[in-house]
Amino acid sequence: MSQDSANLEQLRREIDRIDDSIHDLLMQRSAAVESIAAAKPAGRVTLRPGREAAILRRLLARHRGAFPKMALVRIWREIMGAFSVLQGGITVAVHAAGRSTASIEMARNHFGLVAPLHAYRSAGQVVRAVADGHASVGVVPLIPGTEIADEAEPWWASLTVGSGEPPRVVARLPFAGGEPIQGNAPEPPQALVIACRDHDETGDDRSVLVLETGPDVSRDRLRAVLSAGGLEPADLLAIYRHGEIWLHMVEVLGHVTFADSRLTQLVAPKDPISHVTVIGGYATPLALSSLV
Repeated sequence: MSQDSANLEQLRREIDRIDDSIHDLLMQRSAAVESIAAAKPAGRVTLRPGREAAILRRLLARHRGAFPKMALVRIWREIMGAFSVLQGGITVAVHAAGRSTASIEMARNHFGLVAPLHAYRSAGQVVRAVADGHASVGVVPLIPGTEIADEAEPWWASLTVGSGEPPRVVARLPFAGGEPIQGNAPEPPQALVIACRDHDETGDDRSVLVLETGPDVSRDRLRAVLSAGGLEPADLLAIYRHGEIWLHMVEVLGHVTFADSRLTQLVAPKDPISHVTVIGGYATPLALSSLV
């Protein structure tokens, strides 16, 4: 055997040793997760989007070498998805609109291969499946800036009502790599994740509000009112116009809860907002620039 062949064989044995170490650590992680699952109350949603986002941010911050960051995220998303299933049997309801598979692909990429996915023909059915406990989480498509007039109430409006622990927005997909690679590239598919739990605070978050106004309130006017009230607007996600009632689903920077005093200050006789509700929030998705 030549010196080069001997060196190659030694390197292959080293890779095998490293693979065994990685596998051993995965089995150790599995045992730790099983202990956590046993300590948690039965029936609770085991999904922790904020915790998962924090893990990925921490790993990316410490990452060194040529191994692609996007591949690192993909591996850990699969690991976290598998362990979520192990902890509490995560079941995912997905709105598969028409023949599009975009939401199914985003759900699979985020929750992993082993999480059971069930497709529904409407976003409303997804919300009901989560609310009734038939699914742990739901994935509904998001097209920012969508306007709906005089049609059936949109799914997100139903999140403003309900007792107990109604579904709330807890994540936005994709969490990593959702930006167009080229300036003229089409807007990539996006989705929101809902679950019967509050959204986590991670230190870099966005919250989702539904604002009720009268007709003909411009986006600039809403932005101005939010800014004056101490809430920095990030995006207008959707508008529902039904007669004299307009609902605006908006994204603001930071972690905002029902108890935030700034919300009550938004509703004033001189302002166009007559009602405001927090329907959830999420860890700010990773920018493409952070993954290269």
